[in-house]
Amino acid sequence: MHRVPAKLLLFGAAALAACNRLPAGAVAVGSIAISDANLSGVPELGLPGDRVRRELQMALEKTRHFGVREGAAGRVRLEIEAARRVAGPEREVADVELLVELTAPTPQGDLERTVSEGAGRAPTGSEAGAGSEARLAAFDGALRAALDDAARGLAWRDLQDPDARVRDYAIRALADRRSVEVVPQLVGRLNDENPAVALRAVGALVAIGDRRAVDPLIEMTRKRPPQVVTQVLYALASLGGPTAEAFLYTLESGATDDEVRRAATDALAELRRKRDESSARDLHPPRPGGP
Repeated sequence: MHRVPAKLLLFGAAALAACNRLPAGAVAVGSIAISDANLSGVPELGLPGDRVRRELQMALEKTRHFGVREGAAGRVRLEIEAARRVAGPEREVADVELLVELTAPTPQGDLERTVSEGAGRAPTGSEAGAGSEARLAAFDGALRAALDDAARGLAWRDLQDPDARVRDYAIRALADRRSVEVVPQLVGRLNDENPAVALRAVGALVAIGDRRAVDPLIEMTRKRPPQVVTQVLYALASLGGPTAEAFLYTLESGATDDEVRRAATDALAELRRKRDESSARDLHPPRPGGP
């Protein structure tokens, strides 16, 4: 009988333990549920329940906020609200809309319910005369996109996590969604006790581009050191608008810190450049079919 060296056995056990270990701060999910009745109500999707559950598990674990482990307290329920073909301006697309509900214990031991919506689209190829296989592949792609979208949305619950790394991961996930729905949650992190997390929230708000963030960002400059304030000023320049411009103009001449005053000057110039370019495009829009 061939014997396996003890060192290899120990290495294998350690590797298996590493594979089963959850990322720091991740939520352990014990079950993923979707009803047969729900799937039968969306025949365009054409996928069995086991396949859909596997796709959702991959979407959850891809975020590194969740890990599926047998017997864990967390539960996820999926409901597909629509799976349909939609005529777009240039081509037909497969459109999937769904809802993911997570029930999991909080750090205090209470059960918390979080709901996230997801949407995804993929071209069906119908304009090229594609058959049913191509349409099914399109719905498969649209489903994965919708599941990824919803899985990232579940990161809202992690914005209050005591671990700064988990809050940072959550902000990254929300920034990827580029959705105005998450602006209030991100604004709440501008006062995060961890400067890196607060600046991550600033970057996420800039990526989304919603000017509701301007006033909270201005307030943030009153509570942070100059090296942080300068980065916030460039965020204000990116968001633009009269309120941001007036604030930068005030700091350009009135800031007591030299670094902040220089940053305000540069940020104001950038804001005005973007504003003028936008005005020029509005006055002289490109002609259809023109160069």
